This record gives sequence, structure tokens and C-alpha cells, in this order.
Amino acid sequence: MPAARKAASRSKRPVAEKAKRSVPKAAKTTRKKPASGAPSAVPASSGQDAKGLRVRMFRVGFGDFFLLTVPTGNGPRHILIDCGVHAKDLGSIKDAVAQMAAECQSKLALVIMTHRHADHISGFGTCSDVFSQFTVDRVWMPWFENPADETAVSFQASLTALAGRLTTRLAARGDPASDQLAAMADNITGGMAAAGGTGNQKALDVLHRGFKNTPAHDYYKAGDQPTLPQDLVDAGLSAQILGPPSDRSLISQLTNTYDQYLTDAAPSDDGPARTFPQAFQVESYPENAFKFFGPDKVKALINSVQPNVLAAQAKAADNTLNNQSLVILFSFAGKNLLFAGDAQWGNWENFLYGGAFGTPGHTEMTDKAKAILGKIDFYKVGHHGSRNATPKDAVAAMRLGCVGMCSTQIHAYNEVPREPLLQALSQRMQGKLARSDQVAVKNEGPNSDAGPLPKGFNDPTGELFIDYEF
Repeated sequence: MPAARKAASRSKRPVAEKAKRSVPKAAKTTRKKPASGAPSAVPASSGQDAKGLRVRMFRVGFGDFFLLTVPTGNGPRHILIDCGVHAKDLGSIKDAVAQMAAECQSKLALVIMTHRHADHISGFGTCSDVFSQFTVDRVWMPWFENPADETAVSFQASLTALAGRLTTRLAARGDPASDQLAAMADNITGGMAAAGGTGNQKALDVLHRGFKNTPAHDYYKAGDQPTLPQDLVDAGLSAQILGPPSDRSLISQLTNTYDQYLTDAAPSDDGPARTFPQAFQVESYPENAFKFFGPDKVKALINSVQPNVLAAQAKAADNTLNNQSLVILFSFAGKNLLFAGDAQWGNWENFLYGGAFGTPGHTEMTDKAKAILGKIDFYKVGHHGSRNATPKDAVAAMRLGCVGMCSTQIHAYNEVPREPLLQALSQRMQGKLARSDQVAVKNEGPNSDAGPLPKGFNDPTGELFIDYEF
């Protein structure tokens, strides 16, 4: 064989085979255990054996309920990431929790609450009797839930109080748009017990003190070194906390329309800057535009604006709570899994750009963010596929051919899931994007508009949940 062809043949050997040939025999029999909570570099997908690593997505309606199973020397161990439903409740969450309890034998290595919206935590309250029989090693929450942090406690109390007032005022109006805004505000409180809801406080009580044992609780922000249960560490699992930021000004950064999937095409920057949006510009005014109004007319005009103010407050409160989401990267056997909760712009920009986008030193994606997104194997689609929760820059940086799961339900909120976003993700993932509404539940079949379950995903029982095994 010519020398050039020999060299080419050698270059085509798998990376794992090359590494195997270069490792001394003595080194093969020893393995240094990673320190619990130690930061880790993001390994590329390497073909290492990840058999037994599985993500299960339950269909409950508009809500998140994910179970990550990790193989260990003592058998499979399980991580629960959120358990809730709010709008478009399909009545399946009790069945889902019962199935999980049987699967896990009522044992969880880790429970993660990404943030306190009802569609992420209500199941803990609804199924408190089942969770009271669970033993849990650790519970992770965002730093906003730390009862020892007076600033966080005050912030959450104010947000909940505001949401309660908005729910009452918006519900009293009775029109469809206001009903949806009222549901958005109600998602923060979880509904009042007097109205038949369990309330988010009950779910929070379960998370803090409602399990069979008393697990350790951790409250994290971006950059913290998380503590995993030791058997998960021994098995080779590592984790990085990428959000939420500690800077509350970033938590308030709710949107960046130029990095959202508003339409199939990006907004245009052509033309001179205008003081007001196009909707508020007119070429001429009617003759009565500048006439004087009496006090009653002025009062009526002011009152007519109030619904818009309430809408703005409801959306801001909802988005602020989404931005508190824990964003976690798990790594195991060369596979990297990103769970983003409902993180919105301020949370994402802290991860992507290292700070407020556009400020000095934060005008382009960091090398760390590029490395993480360029090597992910799995992405839990943020905020049920909403346009404001997976920036365009993030999608463009994801590894081509990675896998995605989107827990969503049509007709819960306007334009959720956002089709241009799902199309962009599906293209990046080469079609390997599953939706929770692609599987049936007891009272409802699969959503025909969602299409068939993509190849590589599995619904072993034909209902209730979808699996992806690595």
C-alpha cells in the first residue's frame, strides 16, 4: 500500500480506538473518581458507552415533567426535573406520578425544581400523598428559593402578591384575552385553595419538607459548583449550573426581539430610527384630534388604558419568574444534556454572552457557550417552545444532529409552540425533535398536527410518556 494511503487509513481509525492503543495497561485498571460538586469540562460526544442513560418526558398538558435515569454500579438512579401542569390540564399527572413511583420504587437521587410556576411544580401538591412516600437524596432549586436569603424571600413574596391581585382583576373582565392573562398570573400562585386549586405554596411545602425523609437542599445560581449524590458522581455524572444569573437586572431582561423566532424572517433594520413604532404613526390627524375633553371624558379615556397596563404587568411577572429558571448541563459517558427550564432572555444572555448583551465585553458569544452548545447531545426545549425562550444564536450554535424534547400543548397560550422555532430546531436536529403531544393519554389522543414520533424515540406503552435512550 502506498505511504499516502497508509497514512489516510490510520487517520480514519475511531478516536476511541486511538486512545485505547495509547493508554498503558496499568492506567486501564484505575479510575480517579471526580470530586462531588467539582466543575467539569464539557466532553464531546465520544461514542463511550452511555447505555442505560435515558430521558423520559411525560405528557400532562401544558407543563414540564421529565425523568432522567442514570446507570450506576448500584442499578439505575433517577433525577426528577419538574412535575407540574397548569393550562390545558389533561388530567394525566396523577397517572404519570404513579408510573414514576413504580419505575423508581419511590426513590429519587435528585429532585430539581427549575422555578416555581404551577406548570412546573403543581404535581408536587396534587400528588403530595404519593411524594410523602418518596425518599430523596437532594433537592436543587434556584437561589430565589433560599429561605435564608431575605432579598430573595421578599422578592418572591412581592411577585406572588402582585400575581394574586392581577388574577382577580383580569378574571373579572371575562373576555378571552383577559382570561388568558389571568391564567398567566394564576400560574405564579397556582390557584387559590378556595377556588379548587392546591396553590403553589402546597407544592413548595412538599419540596421543602414533604418527602418521607429530609433531603439536603441546595440553592444555585450560574457558576455555582453543584453537589450531586455520591453514587451519581461515582457513576461518572457531572453537572454545571448555567443559570439563573445572580444579577437581578438580568432577571428583568425579558426579551430581545431580534433574537426571537417572531416570524420566519428576522426583523429588518432598514430605514432611519423612529421615535414610535409604526402602529402609532399616522400621516394626518382628523379635525377632532386636538379638541378639549371634559373631566368625565378624560377619566373614561384613562380607565380604558388600564387593561393594557394589567396585561403588561401580567406578562412581566410571568417572564420574570421564567427567568429565575435553573439551567443545568449534565454530562455522562461523553453525552451532554442541557435542561433550560423556562429561561428567557436575561438568563440566556448571561450564559451566551457572559453579561448584558451589548455592554462592553459582552457583544458576542463566549468561547465557553460555544463549546457547550457545540457539543450538546440533548436539549430540553425551553418554555414549551415559546418564541422568547430559545434565542436564535443558541440554536445556531447547537451541535448539528443533537436531539430535542419539547413538552407542550396547543391552544394553551397564543402561538405556543412557536412553529418557526420548532422548524429551526428540527432542522438543526435533523428531524430528531419530539413533542409531548405526539403520544396519547387516557383522555386524549396524539395531536395530529404534531406529526408522528421521530425515529429514535420510543413510547413503549403507547401512552403517557416518551423515552429517548442514548
